[in-house]
Amino acid sequence: MKLIPAQYQELEAVCNEIDNSKARCICFISLTGNEGSTSLCASVAKRLSLQAAKVLIIDLNPLNPFKFEKPETPESWCFSDISCQLNIINTEQVDLLTMQHLKELESVKNKSVLNDAIERIKQEYDYIFLDMSPALKCNRGNVPLHALSLCTDLTFLTVSLGYNDEEALCHGVANLEHAGVNNVKIVVAQHQFAPLGSRIVKTLKAFQPKWPKLTEYLLNKVIKQRWLFLPY
Repeated sequence: MKLIPAQYQELEAVCNEIDNSKARCICFISLTGNEGSTSLCASVAKRLSLQAAKVLIIDLNPLNPFKFEKPETPESWCFSDISCQLNIINTEQVDLLTMQHLKELESVKNKSVLNDAIERIKQEYDYIFLDMSPALKCNRGNVPLHALSLCTDLTFLTVSLGYNDEEALCHGVANLEHAGVNNVKIVVAQHQFAPLGSRIVKTLKAFQPKWPKLTEYLLNKVIKQRWLFLPY
């Protein structure tokens, strides 16, 4: 997982939205996975921690569990009692509570259980980030979206240019609204977007039959600019 550099405008915009909304429990979710939602979650958490805020990430994504450089193996826990607080993994900057050791999922289907747990944890943290499983992925191990409706102040839905389409976006937003999740903000990422050079080459080749000499000249010029082919 790559962290987004702290100076990027994308991070500044997300942090400003959190501040403007006075949100303390924030959900990060993607449409189908691989849109960079977890990277955004971790990057925002790190940026806030560098501003002296105490941040906890609760990993609720069984499809792509959150990973730390020095993993620990806490005991099994559940949201309905204090075991969730006792099994938080402490690090120098951002703390983690991982779903990998969640003892049972049934109680979380009652949205009051998750809300009560978040209220208890808020006494120790300035911000709680929920890294959710994708909105359009159905999995029996997922925490249901409706469980978020009471505890979440703000939700960031990450979509990726060149990877997600409008239909998937509308479907994802509809799923969140149907679950009672309000205050949804869309973050457009370039996580899966092809480098500029690749897209220029593709466009030029489409015109090659009509203007072969001109496109050949331009293709040679573009290919020499190696920086255009670096991933975002």
